[in-house]
Amino acid sequence: MREHVRALPLRSRFVAGESTGSYVTRLASRNGLTVGRLLDSVGEGLSAAEVDPRYTELYVNRAARERLAALAGRPVEELVRALPSLGEEYLLSDGKSGQPLWRWPWEPRGGYLVRGCALCAAARDAGDSVWLISPDTWQICIHHGRFTDNSRDDRELFIDLSRGPHVLEAERRRVELVRTLGPAGRALVADAFGVLAHEFRRAPRLGTSRTTPLELLPSVMRIASVMVSAERWRLAGRLSSPEFEQWLQQAASGLGHGSGWGLRAWRAQHPALGAPVPRPQRGTYLPLAAPHEQVGGMQSVDELSCVPWKVLADVERPYG
Repeated sequence: MREHVRALPLRSRFVAGESTGSYVTRLASRNGLTVGRLLDSVGEGLSAAEVDPRYTELYVNRAARERLAALAGRPVEELVRALPSLGEEYLLSDGKSGQPLWRWPWEPRGGYLVRGCALCAAARDAGDSVWLISPDTWQICIHHGRFTDNSRDDRELFIDLSRGPHVLEAERRRVELVRTLGPAGRALVADAFGVLAHEFRRAPRLGTSRTTPLELLPSVMRIASVMVSAERWRLAGRLSSPEFEQWLQQAASGLGHGSGWGLRAWRAQHPALGAPVPRPQRGTYLPLAAPHEQVGGMQSVDELSCVPWKVLADVERPYG
């Protein structure tokens, strides 16, 4: 195998959040190559090269990542920003030989493969179908008002949300919350899904139908928004039991039947801290503290939520 890899003649523009397998498949097709032929230049394979990227993700080690960047004609840092599975935590082991390696495992090592918005893909000159790697089994495109998920059924590629402006507004609020608060924002959103899972709410659990995330998201964002104030006070060491009770009465009154029970269970997982948690020196991120001291980039809602009941239904998912 050659030590130096030249860039392919034709480049493929990135789609944010795309799976590595999806991008490599597009890059190969654009240059008239099979995926296997392209991967011969990336490194040594540990599984069959010709794999449909809708079913599995492609992983590489550090040396293979450098070769892929060279083939793409882009800096490694740019690939990592665009393709989440090229991040440090998902790299394969370099092994003793230090040879470039890649493999397609049967299941993604983190996250779910979710169909990307076709209109977003078209805007990036991505003619083939694009698959994203996502923490959860669904995505909402705010720009084009489309809901996509991890269904491989080509008969219904997306759900049009033009009749659901309240869902799009909830997704805008979620994106802004995570942008402002960082990983702590993702944890609060997951906990809000957990509060909705309380038996007194009688809300559908994730996985009961394809559209359940759309049904829940507006309520999730109302709950997450009121949680933010309580969490800020807790991290500042200012949320005593009497103050929490006052907050709980105000919050529960505007969130519907059964929310108070769920919020009380959430509070039990977020006890008062011995000392205030310092805020980050830069940005507006909310600091992380127990029980959410670490938030993985591909942790799903059900993995992140600390509320002590199941967020997922005990039924086979209707999509996937």
